[in-house]
Amino acid sequence: MLMKTVNQLSAAAPRSHVMLLAPQMHSGKVLCACQVPKDSALLPASDWAVAVCRHFGGSGGGSALVAKGTGSSDDIPEALKWAEQFARQTTQR
Repeated sequence: MLMKTVNQLSAAAPRSHVMLLAPQMHSGKVLCACQVPKDSALLPASDWAVAVCRHFGGSGGGSALVAKGTGSSDDIPEALKWAEQFARQTTQR
């Protein structure tokens, strides 16, 4: 369901980098899904998902365009802030 939502948002805004995090109350994990534009050479989706999930003690993977993973965080706003900061720093290189 999370990946489907990421796909819908990316279709609605094809030039946008999209990442969603969803807490899983039963497991304490956070699901991460992301998608980037085809011309996003500086920020592959797989690099973004892996960095965010590793930052929160998990793992991720995927392709340059679409990726997902899991991690652990009880502070979703902080996790999103970190993910955005990583993306901004990476794309400004």
